[in-house]
Amino acid sequence: MNNKTYYGVDNSKTITYLEFGEIDIQNSQKKIWNFQLHQKAYDWLMLGRYANDLQSAVTMQQLLSEDAIEQMLHLYNKEVHHSDEASLNLSKLLALCAAKDNTDLSAISFYELGQTIFGCIEGMEFYSALLKHLKIDFPVIDLKNVEWYGVDISEMFNQLSVTFHRAYKVKTMFDSTKLPDKIDVFFSKGITLLYAVRKIEDLFNTIEKSRVSIFDYSFSLDKTEDTTIGSGKTVRYLQLKDFLSALKNRKQVLYVKKSNSRFIPETNRIWLDCLFAEEKICQKYIELDTKIRLQVFKKLSSLPSSERFLNNDKSPKWLPIDKFIESINLK
Repeated sequence: MNNKTYYGVDNSKTITYLEFGEIDIQNSQKKIWNFQLHQKAYDWLMLGRYANDLQSAVTMQQLLSEDAIEQMLHLYNKEVHHSDEASLNLSKLLALCAAKDNTDLSAISFYELGQTIFGCIEGMEFYSALLKHLKIDFPVIDLKNVEWYGVDISEMFNQLSVTFHRAYKVKTMFDSTKLPDKIDVFFSKGITLLYAVRKIEDLFNTIEKSRVSIFDYSFSLDKTEDTTIGSGKTVRYLQLKDFLSALKNRKQVLYVKKSNSRFIPETNRIWLDCLFAEEKICQKYIELDTKIRLQVFKKLSSLPSSERFLNNDKSPKWLPIDKFIESINLK
């Protein structure tokens, strides 16, 4: 992956901006106190969002220690930006367990593309505490012993990732070529991959670096598509048929979480929640995912504010990608 194209090529007619000020509602007057463009606009806005999620995870863990679970769920519903944030942090914990051949989790590595301020660390600490609080059997993972690698285009986010996590082994960079040759777990959100990846080989070079990769991604069912989204930068949707052709030559396999993947007819795209690893590792992950999520659901589903937190994870079903495509009658 060429780090110069990470987060897309800024060659569109639209640009990112951020405006801050005040509005006099009675007199319909607006005053602008600060105005930013391009990367700084993105950094300043998203830092607030990510920091709010990070602080929410810290507060949720505190509420958990006080056995205030309903308050914890209420805070999650009110403050955490993405409804699937807790579910994703559980996925990362599961991947750390599945990536190791034995029970020794003292030395393990995690790489996130677009880690922002590495708030997933607080999110994973919270979820580890939740599993313990709910008395759900799960391997103990000392996240302070994990080697955390992050690649992000934002200099601010890279620096703050380290500043906020002095007690953790965090290393951040702009260029993915500076990563170790092999890492245990890779994670990325689909929007980051759409920014970063220009070719099928770029995608495989990214997900093959780790023993287990968890990510979501949207493929075009027609031709490769370049378009802009809310950031004002270009994203690229690669062709599904090209990906499937290249997948045949890999030793790893790709599973899709059926309950969280879908065909989008209005755009003629398919959105997939993916697990990519060797078959043995996939089966270990799927077994853990199915067992743990069901137990969490049983423990929390009776609480009135739990629906958003649980994210419809009662019984996740994983299928090989070809079986998933057959299941939705995708030709």
